[in-house]
Amino acid sequence: MNKIKSYTQFLNESNSTNIVNVILDALEPTIVNMLSQSETAYIKQFGKEFSKYEREITRLTLIYDMVKSIEAYTTPSDNLLSINAGGSPKGNIEITAQIQREGVTYNFSTEVIYAGGYNIQRLHYRYITKTSIPKTSSKTITQEYSDKIKKMSKLEKINDEISMYEFRIKRAEELYDKNSKLSDDQIIQAIKNDPKDSWYEWPTWKEIVKRDAAKNYNNDESYYNDQREEGIAKRIESWKRINVYDKPRNIADYNKTIKKLQTKLDALL
Repeated sequence: MNKIKSYTQFLNESNSTNIVNVILDALEPTIVNMLSQSETAYIKQFGKEFSKYEREITRLTLIYDMVKSIEAYTTPSDNLLSINAGGSPKGNIEITAQIQREGVTYNFSTEVIYAGGYNIQRLHYRYITKTSIPKTSSKTITQEYSDKIKKMSKLEKINDEISMYEFRIKRAEELYDKNSKLSDDQIIQAIKNDPKDSWYEWPTWKEIVKRDAAKNYNNDESYYNDQREEGIAKRIESWKRINVYDKPRNIADYNKTIKKLQTKLDALL
């Protein structure tokens, strides 16, 4: 199965000399730390770790928010003179930098505030920026990351579907292996034990006579017994068709669906 492009691959598709990407590269350790904090908060709230795609899309979202706070005040031709990220007195993250534009040096700082609360699925961040650098309101790279997040969401859904069908294949293989080894008596017991299934318990010939139903079988016990055995055999065969014979066909159908989903995935990658 193809893997979703990582944020690094996405980043490499953009102009690496752009001031925004230069800043992102310098802030990589901070991004790693923020991602770790997001996952820790997620585990605490939901009791489980990020999936591979949760981690990837969270990272992209972190970068998107960071890009949005930086790009609005920078131009591609700006020069990054210095940058530092550390803890603020409030316990948040504070990013300070010096940016040079047309020979003029400007101070740039943004405080990254942890945000959360009721119904917030991931720890997220708000950015409060302070700078004297003229605002550009540029959104070019911000839009790129917005598009990448949307694309990642589509990729994630397709990968989740593929994983679901792979699970179904595994389960079908396990059931085929197990069910194909059952004896008729074991199949009958399996039907009786299944609350979603039903088993018709044939009466004894004596009960048939008592019900005055022998005439339905030509008053012939031997004929009744043949009908009974044929009915049981058909019921067992019906169970085998669903739980044994159909499994290879199910597996083939699942593989065809995976192939179609993979084609869709390849078109997006």
